[in-house]
Amino acid sequence: MTPARHSPLADRIFLPYILRQFRKTFHGLYVLGSLPELDPSLPLLITPNHSTWWDGFFFYILNKRLWNRKGYLMMLEEQLAKYRFFSRIGAFGIEPGLARKSYEALRYSADVLKNPANALCIFPQGVLRYSGVRPLEFQRGVGHILKLYGGDVNLLPLGIRCEFRIDQRPEAFFMADRVHRVNQHSFRGIRWLERQEEDLLARLYEAVLSGEQGRTVVRGWEPMNVRWDAFLARFGTRKERAG
Repeated sequence: MTPARHSPLADRIFLPYILRQFRKTFHGLYVLGSLPELDPSLPLLITPNHSTWWDGFFFYILNKRLWNRKGYLMMLEEQLAKYRFFSRIGAFGIEPGLARKSYEALRYSADVLKNPANALCIFPQGVLRYSGVRPLEFQRGVGHILKLYGGDVNLLPLGIRCEFRIDQRPEAFFMADRVHRVNQHSFRGIRWLERQEEDLLARLYEAVLSGEQGRTVVRGWEPMNVRWDAFLARFGTRKERAG
């Protein structure tokens, strides 16, 4: 298992890079709904749905902009082996097909939660799955982590949805409006967490449909058609003046 090896230098390099990629690729990133107040004395365990290739990067920037904790992200060991740099910004590996290796990752996750200043992101689905598919089919890792950890956590389901609406580029929408204080005893099981996430995604979809503006996390660059229209407007004005 590859552990996380946080590096302030890696953060200084990666943050402007990923912001540039977001601004180029997305019309914008938006948080819809209210953000709940977290208990600062407890670690943060975030459990998003996993529907896009960008999800790990979404967690990275949301943590920087909203929660500002030391972030840890569980990702597949085979992917982390290809991109070792990600361990420098908080990623650590899991090999789900191997029981002993999986236990190492779960034990490591529990150790991460021992520091209340940390935020741990786990994708309970384990694989990419379109956000509209039901059931979400959460795996049982969250329950095992809570049992190995033993204490209370801020459990925060996070909904992620990408849509094409007003631009040739997509918009990314997030919602994390209900936090649950849980431990191994009060946690009501993975099916309960799955239902919480499904309800969250339904509310997120309704908020997107209603046109809720939300909070802008990253604003994309102006789309090509807007820049082209502005250029034509300036060009036309110059022609009129010249004429």
